Amino acid sequence: MNPVVDPDRKILMNESVQSAPEREDKGWSIALPALIVALLAILVLYRECIRDRVEIWARSDTFMHGFVVPPITLWLIWRIRKSIALLTPRPSVWALLGLTAIGFVWLLGELATVGVVSQFAFTTLLVLAVPAILGFQVARSMTFPLAFLYFAVPFGEFALPQLMEWTANFTILGLRLSGIPVYREGLHFVIPSGSWSVVEACSGVRYIIASLTVGTLFAYLSYHSLRRRLIFIGVAFIVPVIANWVRAYMIVMIGHQSGNKLAVGVDHLIYGWAFFGIVIIAMFWIGSHWREDELPAPSQPLLNINSASSGGNSSPLILALGIIVMAAIWPLAQWQLERNLPPLSLIHI
Repeated sequence: MNPVVDPDRKILMNESVQSAPEREDKGWSIALPALIVALLAILVLYRECIRDRVEIWARSDTFMHGFVVPPITLWLIWRIRKSIALLTPRPSVWALLGLTAIGFVWLLGELATVGVVSQFAFTTLLVLAVPAILGFQVARSMTFPLAFLYFAVPFGEFALPQLMEWTANFTILGLRLSGIPVYREGLHFVIPSGSWSVVEACSGVRYIIASLTVGTLFAYLSYHSLRRRLIFIGVAFIVPVIANWVRAYMIVMIGHQSGNKLAVGVDHLIYGWAFFGIVIIAMFWIGSHWREDELPAPSQPLLNINSASSGGNSSPLILALGIIVMAAIWPLAQWQLERNLPPLSLIHI
């Protein structure tokens, strides 16, 4: 028995199936340019913040890795573009409200001249623009790439004193266990062959930041379970700390045994980076033994002809305009406040 086909119903079904991808494409064709325009507007409005960050990257070896973080973030998003394309952009007003609050935090950081607050707030403005225009579902699929962007923020120098103290403690303990008498005064100590000091470069903060950045990326690309990722990130933090202690002890011992002919000049840095490189390579090599295979790609979901973006096709444009307006308020407010505030020396209480 042949099924009865209703020609009118068949035509309607064909139109529905054809219109679904068209609507999804149309949603992305509006949302993606709107996001790009909003991000470019934020970059232009906060160009002074970008300039300050780039200057720190350029002059500090500790934060030089910041130059590669934005390109890596874009690559991470590009590699999951197919799964992102299956989702429907759903702009969120809540993210826009959060972006407004973060803009106020940025203003407070600028007025208080607390650069790290301004830098974190600026990065958060860029991150929140994604759920504001594309929606939280799309942003959730890009959680790690967006979070990785925070590694570009120059942050961590507050730990220098404590790291220097730990390095001095371990080095002196190692020397005494090696039978070498040590006289210590703060971060300076004297042994029979000469005097040494633990300075900022000896703190290991640059090793820790570099290891955390690369280690976090390695964990994301190599593992799928949250437990393994967190364990490896923890190892990526602990290993460079301990490795730096051992490095400092070895440098002093090499200098002592050679009569201060080795490890006291440029070779001091060469030995340090060579040792750190060996340790990090070994850490990644060991971590690769627990690498998890790629998960099977999710099957393409059935098209939903009613899955239009919340708020209609114009919503991404409206949200993009809202982002630009909200983002522009705070630099203008900063300019106005700094223009009207009298010099600090003229303020009377």
